[in-house]
Amino acid sequence: MRRLRQRIPEFGGMKRGERVLDVCCGTGDQATYLAGLGMDAYGIDLDPKMIAIAERKRKKYGKENLHFQLADATALPFEDAFFDSSTISLALHEKPFETQKKVISEMRRVTKNGGMIILADYPVPAGRLYRFAEMLVGGEHYACFKASQSLGGMDSLSESFKLQVVKKGRAINGGLELLEIKN
Repeated sequence: MRRLRQRIPEFGGMKRGERVLDVCCGTGDQATYLAGLGMDAYGIDLDPKMIAIAERKRKKYGKENLHFQLADATALPFEDAFFDSSTISLALHEKPFETQKKVISEMRRVTKNGGMIILADYPVPAGRLYRFAEMLVGGEHYACFKASQSLGGMDSLSESFKLQVVKKGRAINGGLELLEIKN
C-alpha cells in the first residue's frame, strides 16, 4: 500500500501548502503521508477505532498540519469548496451504489472548483488475489464488491455521474486503478 500512498499525490499533482482530504482514511496512513509532504491533510472515517489509531499516529508524529475526525463520508462536516483536492482509496467498492453516489457528491461539494478528486480502487476485473481477499471479508462488504465489479467498477461509476475524468492510471503493478476527476 505504500506505493499507492506515494503515487496518489504525484498522480493528482498535489502541492505543498494545499489543503487535502482523505475520505474513509482508516488508520490515517494516506493523510499522514500527505502531511509529511507539507500539505494540510485531513482524514475522516466512520469507524471510531480507525480514528483512534490515526490520532495516535498524529500525536506520535507531532504534525500540526494533520487532522483526523470521526465523520460519515455521505455527510462531510466541511464547508463547500474547503479543499484543494480530495482522495478515497479502496473504499468505494465496499459500499452500495447509492452510497457511492452520495460519497462522490460530498467529495465534489467540499473540493474547490477546478480542484482534483482522486479515486483509487480495483479495476474490472479485479485480480485473483484481490477477489480472494474480498471473499474472505465476506458479508455485505463482499456483496458490494461483487456488485461493483459486475456494474463495471469506476468506469461505469464515472459515466453514471458524468464525472470529468482528466487522467487514468494504475498502481501496485496494475492491481489498482486511479482516476483523476476535475471538479
